Amino acid sequence: MSQRRSNQRYQSDRRYQTQRPQRRNQKKRRRRGGFKPGILLLILIVLIAAVTVFLVTRPKEEAPEEVRPRLASPAIASSVTVGSTGDILIHSPIYEAAATGGGNYDFSRDFALVAPYYSAPDIMVANLEVTCAGEENEYKSYPLFNCPDNIVTTLANAGVDICLTANNHANDSGTYGIKRTLDVIKENGMEYTGTRQSTDEHYIITKMVNGIKLGFVCYTYDTRESTGWTKSLNGLPLTDGGEDLVNSFCYSDLDELYNAVQSDLDQMDMLGVEANIFYIHWGDEYQDDPNEDQQAIAQRLCDMGVDVIVGGHPHVIERYETLTSSNGHEMLCLYSMGNEISNQRANLMDEDGNRGYTEDGLIFNVTFSKFNNGKVKITGLDIIPTWVDLTDDGQGRVYSIVPLDNEKDPSSWGASSEGAAIDSYNRTMGRISGEYNRFRESIRLEPDPEGF
Repeated sequence: MSQRRSNQRYQSDRRYQTQRPQRRNQKKRRRRGGFKPGILLLILIVLIAAVTVFLVTRPKEEAPEEVRPRLASPAIASSVTVGSTGDILIHSPIYEAAATGGGNYDFSRDFALVAPYYSAPDIMVANLEVTCAGEENEYKSYPLFNCPDNIVTTLANAGVDICLTANNHANDSGTYGIKRTLDVIKENGMEYTGTRQSTDEHYIITKMVNGIKLGFVCYTYDTRESTGWTKSLNGLPLTDGGEDLVNSFCYSDLDELYNAVQSDLDQMDMLGVEANIFYIHWGDEYQDDPNEDQQAIAQRLCDMGVDVIVGGHPHVIERYETLTSSNGHEMLCLYSMGNEISNQRANLMDEDGNRGYTEDGLIFNVTFSKFNNGKVKITGLDIIPTWVDLTDDGQGRVYSIVPLDNEKDPSSWGASSEGAAIDSYNRTMGRISGEYNRFRESIRLEPDPEGF
């Protein structure tokens, strides 16, 4: 760059520099001459007032709600299933068919098909409606039952855990038979309720399974009205201390029953029982419907806090229903389980009698669950119909108990007559399906955390 051009730029820069301060000074003079301190103070006061009004009048933010931990919905911590089945009524044709020679008997063929269903529940209960007084007292059946011991062994091997022993045939072999039957049950590793060997025993038994404590007790009606108020079964007086070994009640004095049940419930509470099942031998033989006494007893026991009633004795299935107390307590009631095994064949019964119903039985499975809040309630109900199929399996006559499992095709049930088995299934479900299905649907719903 030449010296001249450099001087020109320099001079130009100097002109710019000498002019800018002059302009700035003129602006300053104009500002000083245009604004006064009072105005500035007024503006400041107005601004402060405006900000104050805004802060006072603006909507207040809501204080955050207190943060509370939400309660989790009740969840099942553990469960236990109790299975029950009906009258084990061994007539002479049944034990004669089970004879293997040399005074030995084997009933396992009769129970072969149903054994897996007995083993499935955590606890399995069967109504043993015979005595086991030994061969020295002669084996016999109706009207006084004395059965070979192997029937108890077979039940144990099939998966039964508890035998119900209070029934109208408990005294068929006298006090000796009452006590010996219990010996046979104990020798086969099972428990019993309904009768006892001495007054030192309580009729209640308890079982702790999967962290849930259950209580069981069994009653039978007695016939003291017909024997001058001497305690009796089927009109046969209980003697030699036997009157204190059978847990019974009289229809003529139901207050005595209710007092006994209240005592049982109190005892169960002391033992920490969380759910209970009462087994009752009651009602009228071969009647399709429960009588008025059965219904009155059931409602009263529901009001007292019984959870489940399972009935026996009529030899036919009577209806299932769910009862509710005035305070909302629900109780399951199956009035009669029917025969699990017997020789009461349709062709042997009166024509206008039972239409085959005496061949029908069922397995009644109830599931109790403990939730993570410590509550125990019924969360499952399942009924599996059974049918006694009299057939020949190649080894001789057999009274095969066939489980009529609706989750399987009838052709796989194992019955000698598929049509007869389906008829039995329809008879049973026709009696119990309505209320049974309604309750099953209700317990499928999620428990209400507020009401549980």
